[in-house]
Amino acid sequence: MAGARCSGCGGWSGRVRGSCLRFPADFPVAGRRVVLWLRVRRFLCEDVSCGRRTFVEQVAGLTR
Repeated sequence: MAGARCSGCGGWSGRVRGSCLRFPADFPVAGRRVVLWLRVRRFLCEDVSCGRRTFVEQVAGLTR
């Protein structure tokens, strides 16, 4: 994707600030521990009235 929606105001941003790793925890699968590494991008919110200056993109169905 070229950008993401801000979780504060819902506005669209394409200004990437950086990236980070996320490790979502879930239940074991078939009795085995599952480790999932997600590299997600951090964006700058372009709406000056939004209280959230940066936000992390969400992966549909995995993060919120």
